[in-house]
Amino acid sequence: MRDFDLSSFSRELALQSPEFLYLYRLPSYGVDELNIAMPFTKSAVELFISAKASSVTECGSIDMIAKVPESAHWLSNIGLAIIFNDFPPEEMRPFVINFIRRIYGSFIAYQSARQDVIELVKDGNGRWSPYFSALNHFESTIAQLYLALDAIRKFSNHNFFANGDGSFEELLNRIYNTSKHTLPNAEIPVWFTNDSIACNSAELKFEEIEHFMELMANVVTGLYNRDIATKSLHP
Repeated sequence: MRDFDLSSFSRELALQSPEFLYLYRLPSYGVDELNIAMPFTKSAVELFISAKASSVTECGSIDMIAKVPESAHWLSNIGLAIIFNDFPPEEMRPFVINFIRRIYGSFIAYQSARQDVIELVKDGNGRWSPYFSALNHFESTIAQLYLALDAIRKFSNHNFFANGDGSFEELLNRIYNTSKHTLPNAEIPVWFTNDSIACNSAELKFEEIEHFMELMANVVTGLYNRDIATKSLHP
């Protein structure tokens, strides 16, 4: 049996991928930069790659970092709050730091996904790389939000949803689990559309996700701001 040659396989794959050749110089493969004048159509992407990738025609998510500009400073702020204000209390700090980094990560991933979708739909041509890149970032957003929610559940010993209740939290959990336990032969078990992220058993609109991110942003602010936290406990 002939040994599997990964480098040869990669070379053949690159040579057979027009999009790959279009986007990159491959001097190690002896391929010069190519200029493909005719772009791919959405029909070609639908036929050969993915109907879900070809169906997206607009960017339905908003710029959450612009809406919550302090999110860019959350990781710095929690460190400064601990060092200079001795807040939050020492026993809460591991939870708080992990929670904040999860929510921060969700904002960064959501913004990256949005930028990819804008690239995907910018001129109506058929593309697939930005779709799959955006999907990676959307899945990361879902994961970070769910893990942050689960951290609160474990810390507070409070369940936020029951199986079958149809709440945002349950749908978030369903999409997260579908992404986490993807079968190797599943085409795209989690996908996104013009206005939502979905799997076979759940769908969340971007506006629902953004509303939840805003709620989590308020929690973050309270976790490193003593005055806000005190007022929330003693209104």
